[in-house]
Amino acid sequence: MPEIKKHLSIVALGRNRDKLARDLVGAIARRGCEISECRITPLGDQFSASMLLRGNWSAMGKMESALPGLAEHLGLAVQFQHSRPAEAQPDFRPYAAEVVAPQQPGLLGELLDFFTDQGTQVIEISAQSYESGLTGAFMCTLHLAVNVPTAHHPQTLRDAFMDVCDDLHADGLLDPIKT
Repeated sequence: MPEIKKHLSIVALGRNRDKLARDLVGAIARRGCEISECRITPLGDQFSASMLLRGNWSAMGKMESALPGLAEHLGLAVQFQHSRPAEAQPDFRPYAAEVVAPQQPGLLGELLDFFTDQGTQVIEISAQSYESGLTGAFMCTLHLAVNVPTAHHPQTLRDAFMDVCDDLHADGLLDPIKT
């Protein structure tokens, strides 16, 4: 009989420094946990990590007990919660949306409103702002992963998405994720 795996979601935030990701990942491995999902990125001068860990009861107990001390040792604020992996959603297709636009308040909110109104599920968002090296204009790039109902006609969604991008003075792409 296969061993039952337990899951733990962890979010960590702290001052960024060299080797912090390596130290955190190493501490997780030493306690017998596997990293099932992970997103580590700097946010300004801060280190940010979101992880879904899995392991047996013993490994999860060791990890949970060690987290307060580990957080203090690494200089991180850590929150954690028992979790489960995401359930399969066979009635949806994964799509990637990319938008490049002048930096403007409300841009992300407008896109989230659009996708919500279309009956899609936004499952991941990544946003970066920057100053254009060519013009000096303040720009932003948004990447969204969305689950689109299989009953939704792809070209209809793509046309509506392009209309929203035009209204926002943005360039956009909406393509299936091929995994």
